Amino acid sequence: MGRELPQPDGSIPEEPTGTQMVLAAVGGVLAAKLSTRVVTYVWRTATGEDVPKVHQQASRVKKLMWLAVAGVVSGSARQVVRDWIKPVTMGPA
Repeated sequence: MGRELPQPDGSIPEEPTGTQMVLAAVGGVLAAKLSTRVVTYVWRTATGEDVPKVHQQASRVKKLMWLAVAGVVSGSARQVVRDWIKPVTMGPA
């Protein structure tokens, strides 16, 4: 990898342990699944309809909105859990 960049407080970041890496992966998957279920529940409650499926007759805008909302929420939840469990070791990606 690249050289280690000091954190804003001047400390050198520590390498994550194997346990942290495994827990971060599992926690990220669980967070993504849970957040998708929550978003599905909110979508059904707010619109009164089921989420649009790929081959279902629905407008493209509705399908794109569902993909955007579900993707952003599940990706954000996965990243938050990963960063909470596994310390950040490098600078910005």
